[in-house]
Amino acid sequence: MEKIIFKTIVRLRRLAFFRVTYRTLMMLMPLAVVGSIFQFLWQSVFSPTSLISNIFYFDKWLPDQIFNASWYACQGVTSVIFGTFGLFTAYFSAQYTARLYQKDAQMAGVSGMLALLLCAYRFRDIRNFQLSFNWRFFNINSFLFALLIGFGTGLIFRFLGTDYHHRHAESAQVIKQKAFNSFRPMLATWLIGLVIGILALFKQIQVGSLPKLDPKTAQEGAKRLGAKVFLPSIVLALTSILIAQFTPLGGQVGIGIGAVVSLILAIILTKAPTKQVFKDSQRMVRSVGAPGVLPQLLAMLGVVFTTCGVGKLTANMISHVFPAGNHFLGVALYCIAMALFTYIMGNAFAAFAVITAAIGIPFVIAQGANPVVVAAIGMTSGYCGTLVTPMAANFNTLPVALLEMKDQMGVIKQQAPVAVILLIIQIGLMYFLAF
Repeated sequence: MEKIIFKTIVRLRRLAFFRVTYRTLMMLMPLAVVGSIFQFLWQSVFSPTSLISNIFYFDKWLPDQIFNASWYACQGVTSVIFGTFGLFTAYFSAQYTARLYQKDAQMAGVSGMLALLLCAYRFRDIRNFQLSFNWRFFNINSFLFALLIGFGTGLIFRFLGTDYHHRHAESAQVIKQKAFNSFRPMLATWLIGLVIGILALFKQIQVGSLPKLDPKTAQEGAKRLGAKVFLPSIVLALTSILIAQFTPLGGQVGIGIGAVVSLILAIILTKAPTKQVFKDSQRMVRSVGAPGVLPQLLAMLGVVFTTCGVGKLTANMISHVFPAGNHFLGVALYCIAMALFTYIMGNAFAAFAVITAAIGIPFVIAQGANPVVVAAIGMTSGYCGTLVTPMAANFNTLPVALLEMKDQMGVIKQQAPVAVILLIIQIGLMYFLAF
């Protein structure tokens, strides 16, 4: 079984679409992280209803001009980055596809962006000379559509374009020949984009809407199932643990198998048709939106921080303020730092790599603490930060969207006292169990 899964993954990684998608995501990761940080500042710091604004009473001492300017600036950066995310996706997708087949990557990237613009263009009376676009094609929720447009553009360059090898210095004659060689694939790409735009104009292609949940059906199902509704989640956890403990497949494969088993159990319990399963899954994923991929991006960012030596730099800075040797101070500093960095990053895995290298090893483990206990409780300390951050979309944003709560910070406000109590308990447990 393990060999079959391994071979399947290797085959998928060799596919052109997978390779292009991977490289495109790598290029877009810094952009997504910057947009997420500004979105966090916009909604969680400089918003009148945010938890941080209410805790620090910004309305009491921070001038309105500075507060409003910060709010508008963060909102503007977030809207521009996530509102044009599809254009960058189409560019990089087309660029890497063309480069994969030794074609003109730069012209392919530009053609991919223009094709997406043509798909989103609204054909209206142009006497006022104002361009109009369907901006939903450009935002981050249309990432897959833009990725496919870019990939298709790269394939057109593969079949219609000429081979191209990048040169550091190009003469005017070479650039001219390069433009003419790209004319056929560019024209074909623009024509396809034009056709898609016309179809969208006559509502043959539409950005789908979220399927609505019937309140009566939901209430009837909740009454009928009762506590059984938690069985799939419990089965998922038990299956994952059993596979991780008693088979060589590991925890990640165990979670995948557990998810399939719990899904089958949920279908049996609810007696829901296959179409309903697909619709509810789609509704949940689209309710979360772009933050759904944020944990993976943040975990990758944690690895980047560690590789760049952020942990060592932080350790050197802290060593001048907090002397090593005090067990309780080291434990408290490590646990609180894990919670705070998780709050900022939105993911305990991203925080663990940086904070453990910066504080956990020199200030706790190097003083004689048990590494196993330190690592386990350190992660759970980070989860205390997860309870109070809007960056943890799957914990704090998903319930708000699914339950249609009026207060966007309602989940976090309820979890904040629990997070503080749990963090104090984690500090005590690490101090008494690790040494």
